[in-house]
Order: sequence, then structure tokens, then C-alpha cells
Amino acid sequence: MLKPAVSKTDNAESRFLHLYKIVQEREKYLSKEALVVQYSALLRYFMKFLQQKEEYTANVAAILYWTYTKLGDIYYEDALQNQDNSKYFLAAEYYNQSLAYARSAEEKSRVLLALKDIYYYLNDEDAYVRVEETWAENHDKEDKFAAYMLLAQNAETPQVKAQFLEKALNEVMGQDESFYAKYQDTLYICSQLAAIYELQGEKEKALRVKKLRESTLKLLN
Repeated sequence: MLKPAVSKTDNAESRFLHLYKIVQEREKYLSKEALVVQYSALLRYFMKFLQQKEEYTANVAAILYWTYTKLGDIYYEDALQNQDNSKYFLAAEYYNQSLAYARSAEEKSRVLLALKDIYYYLNDEDAYVRVEETWAENHDKEDKFAAYMLLAQNAETPQVKAQFLEKALNEVMGQDESFYAKYQDTLYICSQLAAIYELQGEKEKALRVKKLRESTLKLLN
């Protein structure tokens, strides 16, 4: 019987999966430094033989996610122990790479929460806010409103608070709530935004949310 032809790409992928399994089996016996070497070698193999593929199998994507995430974990833990900013940057680099291969909301959330902490420690407010927004967007439609409201509640500046309140306002109708509850949420957000915009001297924005509040009140009466 003739054996089915096996392409070089299939062979490379099988080898990649085999190498990952070997590293996993050795993991508990290796130091952090040795793990970095092993997982970095795995990524070099991927870049040499598999990077040019247009699509990856689910197994390859899963391995890439966990490899980048584990490298991020190693550098993040090291950064926390030694308060070493360079390690925070390395951890962030690997975590951001892992997001490209995350297959579920849970996998994305795991990495995003770590990135949020890293950018907080690095005092990088812009990156911190971007990660928070990505974290909220990672929720199901009916849960995005609550996520944005939580972020707005914990925002450290009026500008960021307004940014997340505006996002929450766009997600009000996606909630699994009654129309009355949605209208009440709209009224609350509009009042909050109007106060912020008036304090910041942004008259046009304040007028916009005030008009929305008035039209919402008419619907309730």
C-alpha cells in the first residue's frame, strides 16, 4: 500500500509539536533561565520553518499562545521580584505577542490583566488605558456595559472617566435589562458626562449629553 505524501510543512509542524511536548516534560526540572532558552529555541524553530504559512492549525496556535504567555510569565515574575523595568518591558512584549494567538475570551483576559498590571507599574497611562479598553471589548455584548462602567468608576482622571462613560453609553442598549433600567442608566451617564464636560469647559459635548438626557426623560414620561 502506498503511503500518503507528507509535505515538508507537515513534517515541520509535527516536529514543532514534538519539541513543545519535550519542553513541557522537562519544565519542572528546569530553572527559569533554562526555560527561557528552551522556549526561545522553540520560537526560533517556528520562525524558521512555519512563520510563512498563511494559516496555522489550532495546535500550533495554542502552542504559540502558551509559549509567549509562559515567557511573559517568567519575565513578569522576575520583574516583580527585582523591580526591574527592563523585565517588565520584556514581559509586555511577550504578552502582546500571545494575544495574537489567543483562542478564547478567557485566554485574552488572562493576558490583558497581566498587561494592565505591568503598564501600571511602568506608569504608562496611555498603554494602561488601551489595555483596559481592550479588556472591556473582550466581554460579550451584554456584559460590555458593566465592564465600561467599572472602568469609569475606577478611572483616575476626568478625561479617562469620560472616555469610558462614552463607551458605556454606546453599550447601554446591549444589556440584558428592561428598557426602564436602560433609560435610567442613560440618564445617570448623561448627568455624569455633563458634569465632567462643564468642568473641562467642553460646552458642545456638555450640550450634546444634556440633549440626550432630555430626550430620554421624555421617553420615560
